[in-house]
Amino acid sequence: MSGAPSRAALPIAAAFLLALACSDSEQPDAVQDEPPNTAVAGSDTPTSPKATDAPAADANETQIVEFEIPTRDGFPHSIAIDQEGDIWFTELNANKLGRFDPATERFQEWDVPTSNAQPHGIGVDADGFVWITYIGLSKLARFDPNTEQFREFAIPSPNTGPHTIAFDAQGDLWFTESRGDAIGRLNRATGEIEEFSVQAGGSVPYGIAVDEQGVVWWAELRGHRIGLYDPATEELIKFAPPTAQQGARRIAVDANGDIWFTEYDAGKLASYHPRDQRFEEYDLPTEDSQPYAITIASDGAIWISEFRGNKIARFDPQSKTFEEYDIPTPNAGCRTILEDAQGVIWCPESGPGKLLRLERAEE
Repeated sequence: MSGAPSRAALPIAAAFLLALACSDSEQPDAVQDEPPNTAVAGSDTPTSPKATDAPAADANETQIVEFEIPTRDGFPHSIAIDQEGDIWFTELNANKLGRFDPATERFQEWDVPTSNAQPHGIGVDADGFVWITYIGLSKLARFDPNTEQFREFAIPSPNTGPHTIAFDAQGDLWFTESRGDAIGRLNRATGEIEEFSVQAGGSVPYGIAVDEQGVVWWAELRGHRIGLYDPATEELIKFAPPTAQQGARRIAVDANGDIWFTEYDAGKLASYHPRDQRFEEYDLPTEDSQPYAITIASDGAIWISEFRGNKIARFDPQSKTFEEYDIPTPNAGCRTILEDAQGVIWCPESGPGKLLRLERAEE
């Protein structure tokens, strides 16, 4: 850690845009702040997966497999996938970092060095270092898989609730502050952290993504906006989707530079097209399903999790149609979702303490 960065106050232009909307609406789960359980560091554990065909779709096309993590009630919150295809995950309740090797179906876990850290968001950088947010302590941490050592970085402001991670082209780490009404950047070369106010109290900055031009986008769960910050110009703008009180939650950028995000409270998937400043919103097939996690697959499809619906959904932007797949275990609580290099979809099941693998057959 180094430097004493200051929180920047940046101008915000609120944009209320008319757009194509479909129809409408529940309260999100609170940010989890449970105390961690005691844990054993460095465990390396085989697992017996439970394989279940997805009943909501054609069972001949899609297979869902669930893998129980070693620590009971560990609360796997977020996942990241490294270049070797290993699945890294945070265990918020157990105060641990975990890794799952899909090839051998083996788990390994490490205790986070600081108690009550509540490891939350996670990302793997281009050099293979694993980064996590400590939502309980207003810190970030870097884990080196080769040395199995952690290094921690204190965020200048207290009680920020560091949440979700994204990397820019320079490898610097951007993150949201769910309680700090700000976004932050950690310079990997210096360890310095800067914070940028989103100038809206109680907005709960949540998901975050960086586009190819280096512009940072985020979603505000309680501000009901999406925002952009351009580091090159220091311009910060926020946009209001057509549906009010929609609960914008997680966010992603596709290959065309279009922005996709989940509207948790409104039960919708939404997109914003920066080129013509246009929103589109799509009702999910399952009413009041609480769309949560989101990722853009290599084929351009949008994958999301449905929190109350207990489903994984795939949206085709060309045909504008959804497919839905039931998660075998009730109350799974899938908070992040990613695609690996083989096109397989992964998400953590925070409720039952599992990792889920969804493999969709070729059409």
